[in-house]
Amino acid sequence: MKIRLSKFLSMILIAALIMTGFTGFSGSVRVSAAEEIKVYVTISDKGTLVLKQKTVEVSDVDGDGALTIADALTCAHEKYYDGDSTAAGFAYSEKEGYDGYSIDVLWGDDSGAFMYYLNDGMAWSLADPINDGDYINAFVFQDQAYWSDAYTFFNSHKIGVKNGGSKKVTLSYYTYDENWNIIPTPLANAKIIINEKETEYVTNKKGKVTLKFDKAGSYFISAVSDDVTIVPPSCLIFVQPKKGDTIEVKNVNYTVTKLGKVSTGKKGKVTFSKAANEGKEAPKTVEFAGVTYKVKVVD
Repeated sequence: MKIRLSKFLSMILIAALIMTGFTGFSGSVRVSAAEEIKVYVTISDKGTLVLKQKTVEVSDVDGDGALTIADALTCAHEKYYDGDSTAAGFAYSEKEGYDGYSIDVLWGDDSGAFMYYLNDGMAWSLADPINDGDYINAFVFQDQAYWSDAYTFFNSHKIGVKNGGSKKVTLSYYTYDENWNIIPTPLANAKIIINEKETEYVTNKKGKVTLKFDKAGSYFISAVSDDVTIVPPSCLIFVQPKKGDTIEVKNVNYTVTKLGKVSTGKKGKVTFSKAANEGKEAPKTVEFAGVTYKVKVVD
């Protein structure tokens, strides 16, 4: 049985969500718009991930002199939404009675049951400023009546793992205390999804689970729950190539001759031997499984 909130509690939560997610309390803090920054956008539609932590180049598309959540979601739809137009996928407007903007359409859905988070924290407004490397998660509620979907998140968005190694991750979701303060709570008994396939991994009562990887590549991690209606979480895990693995670069194969090192899923190190690679000169960097590896050529 999935947990359902009472009608009274749900209405209070709706009010809280409206105050935090849909009103425009953007305050006086503004940032000057740079030419472009990169952020990571995840979008789920009624529990289904339709955009999985994708890199989005953000520019000041609305010309307000700032880079904002609205800009990021607009750019994300421009790049990834496969519809008639960007406007058909994403639209927002000012609403009477609210100091700011609210979403009208998200990923082609016009139900009005939307919410968005910035770096796993509640955002005040679509006009909230964003910075290079930020994470934005927007979603359409599964529970269209009460908007009771619980927002979930792992303890990290990107993780680097040595080949054959393991990594402990923690899954949490937001609940409310007696004063209606939002608090992170471990999500137990959640099944881990790896590259869209359900696994045998299940979080313990502290929301923790240890994942093991023995094949180089990139893995998208999410979760499902039979106990709580959740907004699916997202995490990218990068597993480095090991000695003996072959990496193809511009139609040329290179053999890894020394174990590399992955740091926070963004950078790594790989060693090639010219002797082992028939005298081929390796490039300075290699893009492999979503990771940029620095290449060191020995001999």
